[in-house]
Amino acid sequence: MFYAGDWDVYASDSNGLANEVDLYVSTGAAVYTPFIVPKGKTWTVTGLFTSNIFADPGGTIDPKVLPYEVRKNIPKAGGNGGQLVCHGRKPATVVYQYIDGCFDFTYCFATIVNGIKDCRLPAGKYWVSVVPYCTNKNDSYCDTWRAFLANDDGAMAHRYGPLEPANDSFFNSVFYGAVWEPTSEQQSSKRFSAGVEGTEK
Repeated sequence: MFYAGDWDVYASDSNGLANEVDLYVSTGAAVYTPFIVPKGKTWTVTGLFTSNIFADPGGTIDPKVLPYEVRKNIPKAGGNGGQLVCHGRKPATVVYQYIDGCFDFTYCFATIVNGIKDCRLPAGKYWVSVVPYCTNKNDSYCDTWRAFLANDDGAMAHRYGPLEPANDSFFNSVFYGAVWEPTSEQQSSKRFSAGVEGTEK
């Protein structure tokens, strides 16, 4: 129903923002990406995903059950997370995304949670978060593992559904000292790469 578009590594502000819970950022960092349910429509969400840049060629997540959130009414200036609409934990899959020009030292993966139930969204603006984890101290991949939500400024290849509102994402992380900050306070990216799966009525 919605995909913000691929990471465009050739865009002038090509970048990523921390979206992770791992051995380095143990308290976590999350990016909340906006999407629009069109007027007169209701979406029943069955899956959510974020497109992340991993410092790991294998696309490891450990544990493989991840939290997801959908929120609404986040204030324009940030400061709080608005209202939690749908949330939970679901088994996640990681799918390699072939993206032309993906930096040699990073790897592009979609982190997807499926099987979501009881998440019906009437028309309006919402924000989605799916954060990859690698917190297993016995998993050697987690020793140097990091993840960053890719931006999709530029060509927005494979974009689908309503256009993602620009300059309307938020960053929340105790580790980075950010309390529901507009992402513009962290970097110049206007949009981030995330998606919503389900049905529309």
